[in-house]
Amino acid sequence: MAGTGTQAFWIDAAHAGTQEHYGEQLRKWRHAFAATEDEPAAEGVTLDPLHFALGAWEVATRPVADSPYVRRHARVLDATCHRPEEARGLLAVVELAVPAPVRLSGGWVSWQRQDGDDGTYAAPPYERPTALTTMELRLPLPADRLPTPTKARASGLPNLDDAQAALEALIAELNAVVTPLVRELEGGGEAGPMPEWLRTQIEADKATAESAGARAWRYVPAHKGNRLEFDERRGVAAIGFHDDDLLQPVEAIHIALHDPADVVARCTAELALLAEHGRDCPECASGSPCSTLRCLAAGYHLRPGWRDEWAARGAS
Repeated sequence: MAGTGTQAFWIDAAHAGTQEHYGEQLRKWRHAFAATEDEPAAEGVTLDPLHFALGAWEVATRPVADSPYVRRHARVLDATCHRPEEARGLLAVVELAVPAPVRLSGGWVSWQRQDGDDGTYAAPPYERPTALTTMELRLPLPADRLPTPTKARASGLPNLDDAQAALEALIAELNAVVTPLVRELEGGGEAGPMPEWLRTQIEADKATAESAGARAWRYVPAHKGNRLEFDERRGVAAIGFHDDDLLQPVEAIHIALHDPADVVARCTAELALLAEHGRDCPECASGSPCSTLRCLAAGYHLRPGWRDEWAARGAS
């Protein structure tokens, strides 16, 4: 997921070699993926989606000296994932730097944004009276929204593409909730919560597609005879499948037709529509999303953070 500073979290794809470095860290911290006795496993690596996602997140968010693979917005002070014994899924705990809830008298200072590329929020020098306010977000992450890792290709080593998929799933869940709050804190929430939430969903999809290469896909599995090809008009020109292929033909066609190139194009159009209505639509300018935006947002109603009152008027 490419980061532009508009999201609360993103995968660092802006610098060359970051994914390779993450792969090296996965090998270094392989013990984080070692299967326990009661877990499904392959080659000693856990196939449990929760355990695997926790390991992928821990390796990707290690201290700054280790060049974290997952970057975060300046207001995000900390972000950890846990697996509470009493819960069926994961629990993400995110700490944000927020303004003081009360007016401070003269002489008091609060969070100060630092110079530099990251521009993180930090406490001022100790010589001055300081009031620091944080917001702790506790976000349950259901297990069914995390991908199941595949069989390890090397004994004891997690697959890089499986770790990448786990990170993208975690980041998508976190951004759906945290990014609108960050934008509100940064002064970008004047248009109301629904347009900002919708923008977060669209930008997250677009960033994920861009990190996947932003190109058209061709379904070509490892076994010969399994292929899905397009003609110049992106119609399905040829298809063939092996008996033990994991995908049914209709599933493969669906995936290929919604490849990164298609998603980037769709998201670009939706962002343009969102910007147009935020700027030129009288109803949107009044603070109430118009019917066009409500219909556009309805396409994302299965995402975290959706509110039923955002549905198009008259929709059942």
